[in-house]
Amino acid sequence: MNLLSGLSKDVARRLQEHTQGVLEVEATCEKHPRYNKLLMPDGEVICPVCHKEKRDAIVAEEKTKEYFQNSVEGRRQYLYEESILLNRKLLEKGFKDFQTNTPAEASIRKQAESLALGVASSDPVNIYFQGVPGCGKSHLAIGLLRNANALANGKRCLFVNFPALKQKIRSSYDNQYSQETEPFLIKKMIDADILVLDDIADEINPQTKKAQVSDFSARILYAVMDARGERKPTIFTSNISWLDLKKLLDPRVSSRMSYRQEILSFNGIKDKRGEI
Repeated sequence: MNLLSGLSKDVARRLQEHTQGVLEVEATCEKHPRYNKLLMPDGEVICPVCHKEKRDAIVAEEKTKEYFQNSVEGRRQYLYEESILLNRKLLEKGFKDFQTNTPAEASIRKQAESLALGVASSDPVNIYFQGVPGCGKSHLAIGLLRNANALANGKRCLFVNFPALKQKIRSSYDNQYSQETEPFLIKKMIDADILVLDDIADEINPQTKKAQVSDFSARILYAVMDARGERKPTIFTSNISWLDLKKLLDPRVSSRMSYRQEILSFNGIKDKRGEI
């Protein structure tokens, strides 16, 4: 499609003057086949529609970033707007609706509640929730994060389900137009004031523990923890005990996760998913 078709001669002439040095080529865009690509003065060949979409996405991202950075309410809403997880209803969970039918359940909730104030003040602790699948680790982690979000007076809190994160990164490899690339998402996790990394080491069977943490997972964990390690609070949940996981991790990763570490063990707590 000729970009000047349908325009008056005067408008077309002024547009040509404004875009002097830009040439329309015969090749069309794979995504927008109605439009011919443009040869820019620097030699780059672009689709004008793709270029506009990228520019609009950058502008929208900057406006969103400005809102989340420059207003207390924006930073509070960061948790609900920017978190990465498949089941967004989890973000509605809190300490109050964590069922405490046994002494073990009451104890683990009390332990999690006691950590909220320190996390809200950005005390650079690493908290590790360990237990069998479905015992309520993610529920209490989001409860802790929501309490910190309410107490922290505008710190950016972020909940990231690790399997969903990896799926999102892999999807970006096949989509050249994706804004959510691996570097972008890693920076997002680094920049969060308080971060939950949910269900790490998901590739390891909690029964056999014979698998290894993948290089892909290890690379992400190292990049995030190398930057956050001793500066910001990070909360982890896993079906694998820290004692077992530590043996499977690169020492550079495990040492950073071990810094001022608090371990909350959900021992004796069974699958609660029917209650959540």
